[in-house]
Amino acid sequence: MEKLKAGIIGFGKMGQKYAKELSGNPLCELVYICDTSEAARETAAEMYPGAIIIENEDILFSDKAVRAVVLSTLADDRPGQMRKAIKTGKHILAEKPIAAEIRTEWALVEETERSGLMVAVNLFNRMAWYHKAIIDFIRSGEIGELAIVRIAHQTPGHMPQEGHVAEGPAFHDCGMHYVDVARWYAGSEYDTYHAQGVRMWSYAEPWWLQVHGTFRNGVIFDITQGFVYGHMAIDQTHNCYVDVIGTKGIARMTHDFKKATVQLHGINKTVIMADDFNDKKINVIVNVFARSIIEGRNLGFPTVRDSVIASDMSW
Repeated sequence: MEKLKAGIIGFGKMGQKYAKELSGNPLCELVYICDTSEAARETAAEMYPGAIIIENEDILFSDKAVRAVVLSTLADDRPGQMRKAIKTGKHILAEKPIAAEIRTEWALVEETERSGLMVAVNLFNRMAWYHKAIIDFIRSGEIGELAIVRIAHQTPGHMPQEGHVAEGPAFHDCGMHYVDVARWYAGSEYDTYHAQGVRMWSYAEPWWLQVHGTFRNGVIFDITQGFVYGHMAIDQTHNCYVDVIGTKGIARMTHDFKKATVQLHGINKTVIMADDFNDKKINVIVNVFARSIIEGRNLGFPTVRDSVIASDMSW
């Protein structure tokens, strides 16, 4: 079978992760790496001598042999690149958010859904084995009726003005992942909510935010996210968990960015499992995306609509 020819636009931290997985996936062939930075192009040439290294993205889009493009640029660059991909008939795997403001994101939902192309967005939690294990346990009826979803992701991390820019404040850039997870668990759309943020260090944007509320089906949620968890501590720690409460049992997960542990306490069984956390799960989404293109149907990747709903709510 002929390999899926693909290109990457943006060879920063995430672009390098995608390049590693595309080049190592037996279904794929990494043909192009594009970046406007000369230093990034030099690094790409050293790491992937078999790829074509370019500055002008239009070269990639004009190559009819390339069937898919990965967009790991900044949010304000992605709309134009997504539209070029649609125009030239290329499937898309994009980082989130897909634009720097919500009106453009909703326009792209309509444009991508009309295109007939496979368009995936890297909401990496949907690729995680531990979330899938909990959702399967919920659907089995072991915890009774789902009632409450609690999620926390509190870590030391970026200081204000570091690492967000066009991606928005901390709760949008990072927190939208957990907004998406809660919706995925609930299987419903958001209804009511109340939120409060704290502007740590008197910065203009909240660096810690907590929101609680309800979904349309009555499931209750609360989400806490912040990069304020002991930046200056001699031994940095974190507080990351999912706690799902049903009418008859519970399911929960914790992780330390290396290992994830799942504890499932149902009416008929108790299951405890632990395995690798697997960071951004790029290997998983690249494989699912490639297989989806080959088979002509979405085999489980997060959609543009999923991404934009999470983006809109987190804004």
